[in-house]
Amino acid sequence: MQVGPESAAGDDRASSCPWWAQALDLVGAALVVTAIVWMARGGPRITSGSLSILVLSPWRVLAWAAGVITLRHLLLRRPALPARLLAGVRTLARAGSLRAAVAPFVASRAAVLLAAYLALVTIGYSTESPRPTFSDNQFLNLVTKWDGEWYLNIAIDGYHWDDVPRVTGTLPPVVSRPQARLAFFPAYPMLMRAAGWIVGNTIAGGLVVSLAAFLWALAYVFRLARDEIGDADAAGAVLLLAFYPFSIFYGVIYTESLFLLAAGGSLYHFRRAEWASASMWGLVIGLTRPNGFLLSVVLAAAGFERVLRQRRTGTSDAREWQRARTGALVALMPVVGVLVYSAFCWSLSGDPLMWMRLHQLWGRGRQTLVQLVVGRYDEIARLGLVGYLNAMPFDVVNSCAAIFALAAIWPVFRRLGLACGVFVAINLIPPLWSGTTVSVARLTSTLFPIFVWLAVSIRGDKRAALIGMFALLQGFFAVLFFTWRWFY
Repeated sequence: MQVGPESAAGDDRASSCPWWAQALDLVGAALVVTAIVWMARGGPRITSGSLSILVLSPWRVLAWAAGVITLRHLLLRRPALPARLLAGVRTLARAGSLRAAVAPFVASRAAVLLAAYLALVTIGYSTESPRPTFSDNQFLNLVTKWDGEWYLNIAIDGYHWDDVPRVTGTLPPVVSRPQARLAFFPAYPMLMRAAGWIVGNTIAGGLVVSLAAFLWALAYVFRLARDEIGDADAAGAVLLLAFYPFSIFYGVIYTESLFLLAAGGSLYHFRRAEWASASMWGLVIGLTRPNGFLLSVVLAAAGFERVLRQRRTGTSDAREWQRARTGALVALMPVVGVLVYSAFCWSLSGDPLMWMRLHQLWGRGRQTLVQLVVGRYDEIARLGLVGYLNAMPFDVVNSCAAIFALAAIWPVFRRLGLACGVFVAINLIPPLWSGTTVSVARLTSTLFPIFVWLAVSIRGDKRAALIGMFALLQGFFAVLFFTWRWFY
């Protein structure tokens, strides 16, 4: 990607308020919000038997907030925090990116929920899959499907481990549920827990996190696309992403929304040398999913593009080299995130890579990519194409999504640059290399550069037709997902 016209303004903003001041502002504002919520709902309590201890009073949190904000203004008086917040509100109100994201967000999420409701009242649940009930509210049960149960359990009960892993005889084999939770990274369930405490229901909290993150992520995708292809086509990219067949996961208890938000936010701010924001999103993505740390390679590619561009134009100077060195450190933040979680796994299970080993229980790493391809070819040769489709329809779905994304790598690289091409390749090829197509279809929904490339390559009536086809297929997959029919 190329840096757009907003980059100079972004650099000026970053330099006028150093990263450490931005971090103190963020901490101070977060403490104020926490104190206000605690005043309304009461602070969290630690309960052990009949003993119940209030962890902190809201007044103590307010005192901490006052201390942080005061320290910040003693070290850097301007720009003052209230002025920055007011400017942020004004910018948000005028933000074209938010306006471009709202309509696709509302239309796509409403369509998915409508399809889910109609599927349940007309088709009903599959008789071959369990249908656990998590809430008396049927709407909340609707959005807690499949992996959503894992995130809900982590949000409510945390992580647990004992020294004797117990594996069932099912296919695929599954470790005892409390232990298998370590395969799921903590950022989403912890945000889910916090939001659930605020709204009074953990499932509702997870839904709030998913929807808010998706709306925010669409705004970032619009900004990134606008730098490359202009406002009109950027709006098309947002529509294509929102109605993509496998974007159903953005409105349920899954990590896709948070992953997309962190990836888009980190790359957007990194390109503008807004190091505090880029670092924050980089750390978040490293704590969100196992492949989150790979964003470090993408950020490094973005930094390399910037250095190369400066050398070609002859504008490289000492300040640019300083930015490059700082950028190299910021690019490591996704790796820091996964190292933090690995250290936690080590403290709990004795193995820092336990999260990786547990993923093998879902079929990853049991065969090579070559074995996967040869196996599928043998199946097609034995059954014929129609017979293969009838025998393994869900594998066909994931394989088609993988082929589509693989075919997009080169045109994305040519049109949008090294960083975007690397983002698609590095998030797609490793899962396939592990020898399985499991979850590949939903993984492709987060590869936002593909939709930017599609938007600039397909315009007018053809784009409208493609969005309509996407929406139709998304409704179909929503029916499968919400009626407990496994397809990914």
